[in-house]
Amino acid sequence: MLVALATLCISISGPAGRYMNLDPPFVIFVRCVIGFVVLMGIRILTGKESIRLPLKNKTIIFTGVVMCVHWVLFFYSLKYSNVAIAAVSVFTYPLQTIVIESVILKKRINSFFIIMGLLVCVGVFFLHPVEELKNTYGLGIFLGCISDTMLAIRNIYSKVLLLKYSSNSTYLSQVFITCILLIPFSGRESLVAVIDNLIPLLLLGIVTTTIGHLLMMKSFSYFSASEVGLLISGQPVFAIIMAYFLLGEEPTWKVIIGAGIVLFAVFSTFLKLNKQK
Repeated sequence: MLVALATLCISISGPAGRYMNLDPPFVIFVRCVIGFVVLMGIRILTGKESIRLPLKNKTIIFTGVVMCVHWVLFFYSLKYSNVAIAAVSVFTYPLQTIVIESVILKKRINSFFIIMGLLVCVGVFFLHPVEELKNTYGLGIFLGCISDTMLAIRNIYSKVLLLKYSSNSTYLSQVFITCILLIPFSGRESLVAVIDNLIPLLLLGIVTTTIGHLLMMKSFSYFSASEVGLLISGQPVFAIIMAYFLLGEEPTWKVIIGAGIVLFAVFSTFLKLNKQK
C-alpha cells in the first residue's frame, strides 16, 4: 500500500513539471521549501521527534546532494522531451539499482529482478523511436538516465541510513540540504511567475515532495532498494495517463506497448514479493 500511494503521488511530478515554463532549479527549490515547511510543521505539531536533524552525518549530506541532482536533471529531462519520454527514461532506474546495490552492499544479484529490470528497459526503448534521437528528445533521455543513477544511489544509501535514523529525519534532512544547495537559483523567476504557477508548485511541494517521497522512504523499511525500484516502475504509466488528460499529450501505440511492458514487470515483481511473504 505504501509503495502504491507513493507511486501515485510521485507521478504528479511529470505533468506538473511539464506544465510550468519555469527554470528547473527554481522549481526544485520552491517544491523543497514547501515540502520542508509542511514536514517540519507536522514534526513540531506531533512532537514525536526532535526538530534537530542529523545534518552532521556525511552520508545524510551525500544523499541530499545526490537527491538534488536527481530532481534537477529529471526536470531538465522534462524540458527537453515530454512527460512520457522523461518519466519512463528515468525508470531504467530499477536495473541500475539492482546492479549498484549488489556492488555497494555486496549482495548477490537476484536473476528474477535482473530480468524484470531488463523488461523495464525494453519498455523505455518502445517509448522513444530511434528516428527522433537526433533532436532534443535524445538529450532528454540522456538526462533522464543520469537522473536514474542519482536516484538509485540515493535510495540505496537511504536504506542504510534507516538502520540508524527514522524515515522522516532522513528524508527531511535530504530536503533541507537540497534547499540550501539551490538558494543561488531562488531569484531566477518573478513573483508573478510564481503566482501564475502556484497550483502546480503546491501540488509538487505537498503531494509529491511531502507525501509521495516520504512514503517511498518509509517503504525502504520493508523492502530493499531494488524491490522498491521495481515496484514503483509503474509511475511513468500514471504520469502518461495524467499528461493525456491534463496536457493533451496523446501516447502513440509504441508508448502504450512500452507502458504495458513496464506494468507487466511491476505486477510480476509484486506477485513474486507477495508470494515470498
